[in-house]
Amino acid sequence: MRLAMPRSRSGFRPRATLRALAALSLAASGLTAVVAMSSPAAALDNGVASTPPMGWNSWNTLGTAVTQDQVVQTIDFMASKGLVAAGYNTVTIDDGWSLNHRDGQSTDLVKNSYGAMQLYDANRNPTSGTDGTGFDLTTGHLIPDPNHFPSRTVNGRTVNGRTVNGIEYLSWYAHSKGMKFGLYATDTYTTCQGHPGSLGHESADAADFVAWGVDFVKYDDCPYGPQIVGPDGHNYYTQGEGRELTRSIYARVQDFQRALDAASAAQGRPRVVLSVSAQPVHTGVPYLLAPDDPARTDPVVVAAGTPARQAPGYAPTGVWCGQVANLCRIGGDRGPDLEGVLYNGQLGTALRYPGNVRPGSWNDMDMMFAGWQSPYGLYGVADTCLCHKPMSDTESRSELSILSMMASPLISGADLRTSADSQHTSDGVTWSTGISDSALAIYKNADVVAVDQDGAKPATLVGDPPGSGTAPLVLKRPLANGDTAVLLVNQDPSNAQTISTSLSALGLTGPGYSSKELWTGATGNVTGTISAPVAPHGVALYRLRPLPTTGPAAVIGDGRYHGIGAGGTGGQVLEVQGTCSAPDGATGDINTWWNSHTSEQWRFDPNPDGTVHITDNCSTGTQVHGTLTGPASAGGRAWVLNGYDPNSPYQKWRVVQNTATGQLTITSVATGLALDAPQPAPTSSVVLGQPDAAAPGQGWTLMAPPALAGPRL
Repeated sequence: MRLAMPRSRSGFRPRATLRALAALSLAASGLTAVVAMSSPAAALDNGVASTPPMGWNSWNTLGTAVTQDQVVQTIDFMASKGLVAAGYNTVTIDDGWSLNHRDGQSTDLVKNSYGAMQLYDANRNPTSGTDGTGFDLTTGHLIPDPNHFPSRTVNGRTVNGRTVNGIEYLSWYAHSKGMKFGLYATDTYTTCQGHPGSLGHESADAADFVAWGVDFVKYDDCPYGPQIVGPDGHNYYTQGEGRELTRSIYARVQDFQRALDAASAAQGRPRVVLSVSAQPVHTGVPYLLAPDDPARTDPVVVAAGTPARQAPGYAPTGVWCGQVANLCRIGGDRGPDLEGVLYNGQLGTALRYPGNVRPGSWNDMDMMFAGWQSPYGLYGVADTCLCHKPMSDTESRSELSILSMMASPLISGADLRTSADSQHTSDGVTWSTGISDSALAIYKNADVVAVDQDGAKPATLVGDPPGSGTAPLVLKRPLANGDTAVLLVNQDPSNAQTISTSLSALGLTGPGYSSKELWTGATGNVTGTISAPVAPHGVALYRLRPLPTTGPAAVIGDGRYHGIGAGGTGGQVLEVQGTCSAPDGATGDINTWWNSHTSEQWRFDPNPDGTVHITDNCSTGTQVHGTLTGPASAGGRAWVLNGYDPNSPYQKWRVVQNTATGQLTITSVATGLALDAPQPAPTSSVVLGQPDAAAPGQGWTLMAPPALAGPRL
């Protein structure tokens, strides 16, 4: 629900003529024959939204002032800047795109004193509708506002040389760029901004949307009306009027979803993703809800129970929404700050409804503010309201991380246009609301997007709920390939915190895991604790992968010299660079394997402390069984020293062997870094790198003798 802008209300104006009522089937009470009895709904499985949708929505930045040109600019920007390639492929226009009347009327909707659409009884007299009765006399189709969305003549594969309305044009234009197009509607008589809603017009609106090429519908819930005090004396507050009272939100959403599927089938077009964009603002009025409402018999709703003074199929959407829609708002509107997505905001709510998350059904934590710049002014100059403070890059990474861990749709509300297209001037000050390059890079982090798009279950909280709004928290999410995503969240806006968790706390029982921090790219191995200093309102996001099952390497203590080839190098092996004629302290590299070259032969001898020292087979005036020695930092070259110091951890190694592949992993005792051949070219240096099970150069293979041996040229 979007009420940030003033509602467009008009006072009551009796129409000069009322169009004839078509087949009024309701009795004056209007309470029992609203719709035919529906069978209980199974969980929605309409073949769309197999992963959380990604894209952009116009509301946060452009509101009801959005225009066709602005949407074209956004589409062009998203396509040219790699956002579409990164998965953000849907562009959606929010509330305000239509005129304030349908084409069956010549004037705008008649509103009553509460801003609700005026309803009428069977005798065409105005009625309050608060008892569930009353009829919507409007007819016809929604009309795109020609001032903002003018008709266009286009040539292309889908609309060939004909004039189309401004909405169909944008749909065609988005499709021409490999994107999808979304549009806004509501399950009430009017939208949140007072335009015609789709309640009672589901078939006509769905057919139009499908014909226009709409791929995604954001379906809101905006009941205007007076407060309602029931016979029990309880004030149910604003509940709406007419069918808004006698049909649950569940039922009204289901009506539109089925109308969309029917229109798609009739027109031979793809099915449409349906997003319930509003957590219901009211509890429902039990004594007015129609007895045949399908929410009364849906097994999921029944199993969840209905609290006192509520009605089935109302709040919370996390219980029932996945039965009738693909996306489900589980909380209220969020503002441009991180608090709304933290534990005391929508994260805490999303954690309560993991059962609503599955392919085709996703908990929606509202549009992202990552990279958002206030459209009202240059913050700190023309705009000093804290409510308009831009999202920092740190907070943007945090928001994207939390949404990805919860498998929430990634739909941006930032201004995704060039700095020139998004320029504003007021009172002599000029500013741009366009997204920065650094924020754009945050959106395109493929590792983080992959977590969001994973088909497995959403994250769960590790440990007890945080004791305050600034306490740190840890989330874990199992991923489809067996990996685990772990998020450390610093909820404190002012102070850095060191946040830690352990494999046991995460429920991970393996002996070790490779890790990658998805924002910095840092890799390593975890055998017990994960710990990181986290900036205020910052996060650290790790992807953990079980290390291969390993055991002691068979080569340790066998008294033989071996060639060891680096993975990803085509069989090149570790050698003393410059061969055995190299000076003491020569570095190591990789080169073609010749079993006659003693500079490529290595022996693995055990130390009393369980570690290993590794020596070459050279015996010359400069190289005498040199000991492999590690540098002190990542990226430094390994070298060979003639002497062995049993007290130096830099000359000691841990060598384990993958029991499935036979590959060796060689890790420095001093630094925990792994022996690595990061480049495949001959004579490339051998270095130490952050342990990474996916790095081919860190897997070393025992070499068989070559088919043909000879001198190296």
